[in-house]
Amino acid sequence: MDMKQAIAGLRHHTLVAALLFVLLLVLLYNLGGWGLVETSEARYAEISREMLLSGDWMHPRLLGIHHFHKPPITYTISAAGMGLFGVNEFGVRFFLQLSLLGQALMVYLIGQELFQSRKMALTALIIYVTLPAVLIAARNLTTDSFLATFELLAIWAWMRYKPSKKPAWLYLFYLALALAFLTKGPVGLIFPVLVVIGYRVKGASGYLSLVHHLLAFSLFLVLSASWYVYLMWQDRQFVDYFLLNHIVKRYTSPETFGRSEPWWFYLAFIPVLSLPWSAVLLLHLPALRKLLPEHKRLFVLWLLIPLLFFSLSSSKLILYVLPMLAGIALLISWLVYQLTARDLRIIARVTFVYLGLVVLSLILLRFLPLGFTVPLPLVLFAVLMLGVIYLLWRYMQQGIQQVVAAVLAFTVFLIPFSTHLLGANAEQMNSSKAVADLIREENLQGRTIIVYDRLLPSLAFALNKDIVSVSDQHHSLKRETQFETGDAWRNHLLRIQDRQDSARLREMLGGQAVLVSKRELPANRNWLRSQLTHSRQVGVWMVYY
Repeated sequence: MDMKQAIAGLRHHTLVAALLFVLLLVLLYNLGGWGLVETSEARYAEISREMLLSGDWMHPRLLGIHHFHKPPITYTISAAGMGLFGVNEFGVRFFLQLSLLGQALMVYLIGQELFQSRKMALTALIIYVTLPAVLIAARNLTTDSFLATFELLAIWAWMRYKPSKKPAWLYLFYLALALAFLTKGPVGLIFPVLVVIGYRVKGASGYLSLVHHLLAFSLFLVLSASWYVYLMWQDRQFVDYFLLNHIVKRYTSPETFGRSEPWWFYLAFIPVLSLPWSAVLLLHLPALRKLLPEHKRLFVLWLLIPLLFFSLSSSKLILYVLPMLAGIALLISWLVYQLTARDLRIIARVTFVYLGLVVLSLILLRFLPLGFTVPLPLVLFAVLMLGVIYLLWRYMQQGIQQVVAAVLAFTVFLIPFSTHLLGANAEQMNSSKAVADLIREENLQGRTIIVYDRLLPSLAFALNKDIVSVSDQHHSLKRETQFETGDAWRNHLLRIQDRQDSARLREMLGGQAVLVSKRELPANRNWLRSQLTHSRQVGVWMVYY
């Protein structure tokens, strides 16, 4: 019996490995096929590019000016991707795809620890990687996907440590906590600490000495505080900057980072960006009464307390609660195995109708007056997707496996479809790749690139060169320059109202320069183009040279 179980476990792990490998191939397909999206992805990518080129891993810079909004882990990882594959979209997004696979593996391993069921664990893995919000996080470079990976690693390490009391798991837990802290600061501790409070193991034995606890916690303190202490030691301003601006004001002041949303933001958008699985959960909430008391406690702390905390915050983005989606995937995985055959038949019908309608909308996208460019091969690909979903409905035995297979197949088709759709609609995706293509087409990349009144890191990244930003009225160019120790930053940011900067700008425009403006220049700024005899329009952008 033990031998049979071992063989069954080996086959199951092989299936998980094969699934993750297929997902990796799908995620890497055409990964550089669309330009960086403004503003967040472009900002992280450009900081990573400048970090790679400068070799300064401690002082992140955005368009030549220090940018200390986040610790350097995300930039370092992204820079490593470009070190391997070059300064391009594929390189900067490469490790982001690995982070998604890491999260998926952690969800699987956590599911095994939590439910002692490989079947539930595998279902949780598939549910997680098919959640729309999770896929968005892995296709758009920010800190959140890396942060979720470290947080889930910490949660898994704690679940392994709790019953065995082996010190290696405790050290891994604190190491993962430190990496989470170095990815996004104190917010990275919320989910792991709540899970630590909520996780209980019946019959746990063993005792770990106080020395190991103190050593592991000391490891966390040293690693997590290293970057912050280093900067504070260099400049006392960083004490108030980190504590006041990036902890207190980010949480309490809607104006600080311009991410104010109503209190119900997460209540509305988490279900929408978790379809179709969120519908399964919401329609069968009463079944959660069957949860074991220790699981109820855990999921309350994993899901409801963070939901309340982030809903009260003045700064809201859907990816802030990415680790919550891992808990939701685990909860839904448990739930579907508690439902009756009749419930599962209803879920299957609704799911297939939902998937069919989504695919039909993708097919019709080419023919609707929505402003999207959809090449004919994409339409045919969507038709193939619809055919595969029909075959699964028609020939696969009804049940949770059929639903899981259908949603997974839909996701595997949707990922490559989306890369080509994004690539064909750069303007709608708020990308400046078309502008960079024009500059290269006209052989202008060797000139000084000047961008009027917009922060446009995607253009600097696409051209792989520094650009000059001209600040006039737009809020995006109100840069934090208090940490600059010299005047080198003035080569990257010119304030048009400043007489000296204005004179330098005239001199630049009189030489070999390219001026990029969003739409036409204001009438009172037409003097900027007086010496530039050519102009081309690319979407909303005007290029003067």
